[in-house]
Amino acid sequence: MMDRVTVSSLFDVYGGLLTEKQQLMLDLYCNEDLSLAEISENVGITRQGVRDAVNKAVKILDDAEEKLHINEKNQKITTLIKEIIDTTTDKNTAAIAKEIISL
Repeated sequence: MMDRVTVSSLFDVYGGLLTEKQQLMLDLYCNEDLSLAEISENVGITRQGVRDAVNKAVKILDDAEEKLHINEKNQKITTLIKEIIDTTTDKNTAAIAKEIISL
């Protein structure tokens, strides 16, 4: 399975593709850093059920990223905007770039 940071990033972009239950379990796993056993207790299904749901959700997110590359493009854009902020001497340009990153 992918690391939690990568999954969390994909979840931010493609989370709407998941069912509410998948969203809940993935949120608890990635953002709340709960173990599969802890999630199992919270949602009332077996640990294996949580594992299967999380793996299925991650696959959906990964498949979407493979087809659309939105997360990859967002990361490249963020990197380029940070480079603009670091290298520009124009305060207006830096302010605009910072506003774009905050979106």
